[in-house]
Amino acid sequence: MEPATCEQSDRPDDHPPTPRRRGWAVLALLGALYVLLAFTSLTGKSVTIDEFGHLPVGYNVLTTGNFDYCQLNPPLMNVLSALPLLALDLPPSSVPRRSTSEHKYSFWLNGYDFMFGHEQGYHHIYVVARCVTVFLVALLGVLVFVWARTLATRRADLAGLLAAALVWFSPGVLAHARLVTTDAGATLFICLALWSLHRVLRRPTWAAVVACGVALGLAQLSKFTAVWLCPVFVVLAVVWRLSSHTVDGRRLALRLLAVFVVSIIVINAGYLFQHTLPTVERLEFVSQPLIFLKDVLPGWLRVPLPERFLLAFDAQLDAARGGDPSYLFGESYHGGRWYFFVALLAIKVPIPMLGLAALAVAVAIRRRRRLTTDSVLLLLPAGVLVAVFSLLSNKQLGLRMILPAAPLFCVWAAVTLARVDWTRLRTYAVSALLVWFAGESLRAYPDYLAYFNQFVGGPSRGYRCAIGSNLDWGQDLIGLKSYVDDVGDDSIQLLYFGRVDPAVYGLRYAVPTDILEPGLVAVSVSLLGRGYLLNDHGTYFWAGPIRLDPAVFGEPITTIGHTIQVYRVQPRR
Repeated sequence: MEPATCEQSDRPDDHPPTPRRRGWAVLALLGALYVLLAFTSLTGKSVTIDEFGHLPVGYNVLTTGNFDYCQLNPPLMNVLSALPLLALDLPPSSVPRRSTSEHKYSFWLNGYDFMFGHEQGYHHIYVVARCVTVFLVALLGVLVFVWARTLATRRADLAGLLAAALVWFSPGVLAHARLVTTDAGATLFICLALWSLHRVLRRPTWAAVVACGVALGLAQLSKFTAVWLCPVFVVLAVVWRLSSHTVDGRRLALRLLAVFVVSIIVINAGYLFQHTLPTVERLEFVSQPLIFLKDVLPGWLRVPLPERFLLAFDAQLDAARGGDPSYLFGESYHGGRWYFFVALLAIKVPIPMLGLAALAVAVAIRRRRRLTTDSVLLLLPAGVLVAVFSLLSNKQLGLRMILPAAPLFCVWAAVTLARVDWTRLRTYAVSALLVWFAGESLRAYPDYLAYFNQFVGGPSRGYRCAIGSNLDWGQDLIGLKSYVDDVGDDSIQLLYFGRVDPAVYGLRYAVPTDILEPGLVAVSVSLLGRGYLLNDHGTYFWAGPIRLDPAVFGEPITTIGHTIQVYRVQPRR
């Protein structure tokens, strides 16, 4: 009778797996809501500073097959974003400018060529390309759902759905899920690589090893942030070996070596094996770490990576050492601060999300157990990423740089909360935090990039704390154009933080260089804290941080998307 019972339980007609199906059904509903929020909010946002350069790179690579355009980033995300453009039958633009020693900023020069060559339908081109990132983040939500369900020993569906919801509806993730940049896509591929490693550690089949190597290679091809995965993979493998005496250390080391070999093959394939295996003496580096390596290595030695990959990584290392202008809590400075990202997390993450994280930490501490291996495998990579950019980089551009840490922590928090006994008080607390979190996500719509929590007074006061890609990335020209049309002014005086020529969006504007004329004046809030190139109908000139004289400007009459303040300057008496 017992075998018959087991056979009977496998038949879907007798015991339909309703809980499993219910979990996937709820996930589908959450995913549909995420896509709705992401897509409807991306259409009303103008092309941001980094999008301006990334998409032309991908399109140039696709149409020419030349990877010299990838001088600052690996090609995967740019190429994926540009794929839909092949179906648009775009008119030819001017000849793209390749990277040379004389034009180290051709990343931006190609953006200008692309913009002026495709002024008609320029925004539509980016709307189509942004859909790729929306889709990739949708896959990220599915990945964390599956990951959390696998790790949860109790309430697997609850853990998976909680992890997916925290990722999909976080304002920080939604902000970058709608942009043609590398950040959100790299987050997917980095998490995919770490999940694949978990599978290798649990079941080290050769199929799992190859899949992990492919995922690691794709992560390296998406953003140079993923380079930190290589030492982290080694550390996680050691942790796994120490936690289980049944694991064969030699076999594990062999599998890990195979993962790295496969990833190198994938990186070379991503560059179509162009200029691979360059000799050390051929490489012209500018960053101190790679110059040092070149000096100590024999010149005849061949490097098993594409030359363009190495040179772009070198350029990023040099930029990280040199640093960029930064702004935090009203202070402008150059370089990095160890507390920069910790401070941003405190003011950019919704308070209910911080509350759920604190509750998960409290639960883990109260259980008075050592960290499980699963917890270490999730928290260690996230902690290393935050520490590397906090302590070793002078280029701290925004919270997006540590975005891959968010899904890892969300999976850990969701699994931790799902494992515990849910008392009535705990159920009410978690439910209240989730409702609050959902309300924050809806309240931030469509200005997800400008989101700040109530600790600093919300997005309307965010410019006092952080600027740039944390708030104002040049995304509100469409809103400004709509406002100018509504008030009936023919033109506006504009001080704009961005790369796109506002005229592309139909704005008639003048850039005030000396004396303000009576009428509307619009100022990007990022310019209040740092200097930047101002665009005057295709002519660009540097302007330092803007100082607004209260006697002239008065109070802003409105703010567009929390990023552009509009003033009415009165005639001089």
